[in-house]
Amino acid sequence: MTRCDVVIITWNDEPSMLRTAVDSALEQSGVDVRVIVLDNGSETPVSLERDERLTVIRSAMNRGVGGGRNLGCAHTDAEYLCLLDSDARLHPDALSRLVEPLLADPSIALTAPVFARQLPEASAGRAPSVTRKLQRALNRTDVYARTPGQGIGPWWEVDFAIGACQVARSSAFEAVGGLDDSAQFGPEDVDFCLRLREAGWRVLQVAHAGCDHPPRRAFKGLATARGLRHSVAVVRHLWRHRAAVR
Repeated sequence: MTRCDVVIITWNDEPSMLRTAVDSALEQSGVDVRVIVLDNGSETPVSLERDERLTVIRSAMNRGVGGGRNLGCAHTDAEYLCLLDSDARLHPDALSRLVEPLLADPSIALTAPVFARQLPEASAGRAPSVTRKLQRALNRTDVYARTPGQGIGPWWEVDFAIGACQVARSSAFEAVGGLDDSAQFGPEDVDFCLRLREAGWRVLQVAHAGCDHPPRRAFKGLATARGLRHSVAVVRHLWRHRAAVR
């Protein structure tokens, strides 16, 4: 059976929410699963019921999303790995559906779902341009620009998919050096997909790989310190990938 390790990072999360994400991973059908929970410097260390397929790793400091996921992925040894947010919940056959295209085509590096009750372009599409980022920051839109054929067929190619749920080929993850752990305030998920594509790999969105994840909320923190740091990170990202955004 195909092996897929699931990496979930957590930081001061409500325990029942984290437990839901972990259980949804452990209950997957059609794949052999091991779950790595990376406690990213929570004030109260994470405590989960024992399971031989579950490993909890604690970082003494918050390494950010990129750094935390890279540390978690360093403890995996499966051919495929799933990066899953702690507020996401996989449907029972989600991972087998996400792994299917990877098994069929070695040029595919990463797959991601269409989240339940959301449009495909709510979580994936063309690489966000400066205009699109401004529209989202000003709450003028909550979707990304569509790629050709997006939403047609069992799966389709996209420039990127958000990091709430991504299944990656481990060899591709290693080939591009994993996530950018210097991107403390985003958008490390978009950057990861674009670097995979720049290296010649393909990124797909899969129609019927069920996963629950909260939709984008209205952005209200532009003037906060965190919002300003995120804005700087976005500018850095847009400059790095200026040839890909349009």
